[in-house]
Amino acid sequence: MKTRTLLLTAAFATVFNVSPARAEVDFAKQVAPVLEQHCLSCHGPEKKKGKLRLDLRAEAFKNAEVIVAGKAADSDLYKRVLLPKDNEDRMPNEGEPLAKEQQDLLRDWINEGAKWPEDFVVKGKESAPKKEIAWPPEHQLSDAEKKAVEKLNSLGIAIRPIALNSNWQTANLRVFSGEFNDDVLGALGQVAGLVDLNLASTAIDDAKLAKLAGLKNLMTLHLENTKVTDAGLKHLAGMAYLNYLNVYGTAVTDAGLDSLKTLKRLEKLYAWQTKVTEAGVAKLKETLPAVDVNTGAALVVIEEKKEEKKDDKKEEKK
Repeated sequence: MKTRTLLLTAAFATVFNVSPARAEVDFAKQVAPVLEQHCLSCHGPEKKKGKLRLDLRAEAFKNAEVIVAGKAADSDLYKRVLLPKDNEDRMPNEGEPLAKEQQDLLRDWINEGAKWPEDFVVKGKESAPKKEIAWPPEHQLSDAEKKAVEKLNSLGIAIRPIALNSNWQTANLRVFSGEFNDDVLGALGQVAGLVDLNLASTAIDDAKLAKLAGLKNLMTLHLENTKVTDAGLKHLAGMAYLNYLNVYGTAVTDAGLDSLKTLKRLEKLYAWQTKVTEAGVAKLKETLPAVDVNTGAALVVIEEKKEEKKDDKKEEKK
């Protein structure tokens, strides 16, 4: 009788396409840890990128387009975590995209009504008080710099103040589709007020980078997915205020890290998919103990664990 009941239940499920019941997503146990680990650095109490906070329920739902309860496909939060890695609107904006399991978790949570306990606060990891970032001395725009900015803007390269009434500038050449020639490099090298420069996925190489060695006030530099090598990093030696450097997807090795030892203010170094080793990182930390070097090693471990689980399941089926 018991066997017959089981067979009838299975047949019923097949005919009417009924899936086994899945437990509802638990916000506190499943969603909050994802927000804490991947979102709060840009959307928390300290930094509110796009005026969005994801630590408080009221703040998260303030903009009706961010989380549309019951409709993940219409929710900006879910749509942005699905964007390709090289899309500037992707969330999280830095580091690796969310794993498929995490994306599905957010989707299911939103589709189930985006239930967030009224008084639940997503808390970031406890950390030491942030060290104040040292800015270069006051900067005044020279006539040569103003002309260089005008020239770059005319070429389609936006050079913009980092804030209202500021002489410090930011430039993003990642979206520049023109030729990366000597005219561009010459003008760019004259913008002494540049503190933020994005050269990711451009034609920059060691020789071209040498022409930008005079940008002594740079604090943030993106060189990911370029032809820059160890030789190119030697040209950064005079950038005493450099705080952030990204060489993801380059041919940089441990030898290149040696060139960074003079950068006493360097705190963030991203070196995924390079030839940098843990031994090289340890050696750099002997000189720069405060630098946080991300080589993607933790991601490799996670992937290996996933593969192990898959293999275990295959063995169980056998």
